[in-house]
Order: sequence, then structure tokens, then C-alpha cells
Amino acid sequence: MKRTVVAICIIIPIMLVVAWFALPQKVQTILLTINNMSAGLTMKSIDLPFGRVHYLEGGRTQYEAETVVLLHGVFARKEHWVDLARELTPHFHVIALDLPGFGDNDPLSPDHYLLKNQAQNLRSVLASLGISKAHFGANSMGAQIAGLLAIEQPELFQSLAFIGSPLGVKGKVKSDMEIAIENGHIPLLARTESEFNQRNAWLFPITPTLPSPILKTWMKQEISTPEQNENIWHAANSFIDTPTLMKLAPQLEMPTLIIWCKEDRIFHVSGADVLDAKLPNSSRKILYECGHLPMLDKAELVAHLYLVFLHEIGH
Repeated sequence: MKRTVVAICIIIPIMLVVAWFALPQKVQTILLTINNMSAGLTMKSIDLPFGRVHYLEGGRTQYEAETVVLLHGVFARKEHWVDLARELTPHFHVIALDLPGFGDNDPLSPDHYLLKNQAQNLRSVLASLGISKAHFGANSMGAQIAGLLAIEQPELFQSLAFIGSPLGVKGKVKSDMEIAIENGHIPLLARTESEFNQRNAWLFPITPTLPSPILKTWMKQEISTPEQNENIWHAANSFIDTPTLMKLAPQLEMPTLIIWCKEDRIFHVSGADVLDAKLPNSSRKILYECGHLPMLDKAELVAHLYLVFLHEIGH
């Protein structure tokens, strides 16, 4: 009996190590599920005419607390919000979406990634989920989409928070990414494993640690469609017939929070003052030692600032 117990104690760790490296996709599913549950979130999905949309939902019910909807940026995903959502779920009904065509959702045709069409798809998702009023926290491309939707449907927005620099705002100083694009390089477009790894240096001053099965699975998923990624990038950054967030800002009358990192290389921090001056009802917070995704590298601080903001506006 003792030999059996010893053998089991040896075999199980070996099996876990083998699975960690040989079955990264299955391991990442387990790890993400555990992390989601620890934050009070559950994976769900809903079918719409343009495809299935996956999302995380948790916290208090929609009938006993106000809703917070979290929107990611280009090539990002719902799981990027989990550490922030962990602080929100005791107080709010929380939904973190994979925007249509991103994350675990099936890819869509290129026209779906045009900003105005993304806003319409988001409207359809929210209507299908029964969300008629919510606080919105959005990053990068998600912020521009939220701005478009807020103009069309202002009654939907109790508040708006730009968590990390938003797309559609030009700072007084060009960012490192804007300079790189002028020179023919798109830092956020990852078509190979090397480019995927290099992108982290653009997004974070210090890259947050992720378990390798999660990182490998996400990387494999993204770089498997290089041509599609390029189409998505160009569609999601096209402002033909679409006003920028800067042009929309004077019409966004809901309470608005701007959280922008000093070391953000994607959009220069000078844009925070420019945006703040355009918004009718805003406050801004400049953070240090973080990059374009502060909900990842400064999750607890960002969550604290967001909760203070929500409390101050009476929610």
C-alpha cells in the first residue's frame, strides 16, 4: 500500500508536468477557469446572426446591482479584465466581452471590423444580454467603439471609463507607435512568434507573468491567421466615415474617467490632457510604471481608482 501511495505521488506530478508542456490548450482552459472562478466570473456565450459571442459574467445579479461592461482593444480578449473584475464583482454585476470577431469568437469578414460596424455589433450583443443601462470600462479600440455607441444610445451609459489610452485621440506629442507606423512598422500586428513576443515590450514597461500554456495557446491562435490579422488592423484603424473619439468627446456628457499611463508607448500620455479638455464631465488619473494595458500591470490600483470614481458619481 505504501509503495502504491509513493508511486501515485511520483506519477501525478510527472503527468502534470507533461500536460503543462504537451497539452497547453487543455491546461490553459483549466487555468483560466480556475482564475475566472476566483474572480467570481463564469464563462458564457450567446448566439447572434454574426456568430457566437463569448463573455465572462459574474458578481451580483443584474437585478440587485448595477452593471459594469468591460471592452478590450484590438487583438485583446475578455480575460485581460479578470484581475480588475475581481475587485468589482463584490459590488456590481460584471460582464467582460470578447468583442465579436475577437478572442474565443469565430473570425468575421473584414467589414465587421470597421469601427462603425463593431459599434452596431456591440449594440446587438448588449440588447441580447438585456443590458439597457450600464457603466462602461473600455481600453484602446474598445474605447473608440464605446464612444460611437454612446453617441447613438446615450441612455445606455451611466458612466464611461477609458482604462488605458483610447484609440481616436491624438496627443500633443507623437507616440513611439505612431512614429514606428510612419516608418512602415506596425508594432501591435503579430504575424509570427517573434513578433508576438516583441509586442509585449510595446505594451508593458515590465511584462506581466502569464503561465506558459496560456501564453502559448493565445499566441498560436493569433499568429495562425496573419493575413486576417492585417485586415483586422487596417479595418479597426480606419476612420473613413467614422468620427474619432476626439470629435465625439464634446457630446459625451456622462461622467467619464480617464486613466492613462505615463509610459504608454502606443498613445502618448499628452493625449490625456487633450481628451480631458474636450469632455464635458471628466476626471483624469496619470499612472506610472505601466503601459497600454493598465488593467493588467496595475490591476489593483486601477480597480481602486475605478471604484472610487463609481462611488463619487453616486453608484
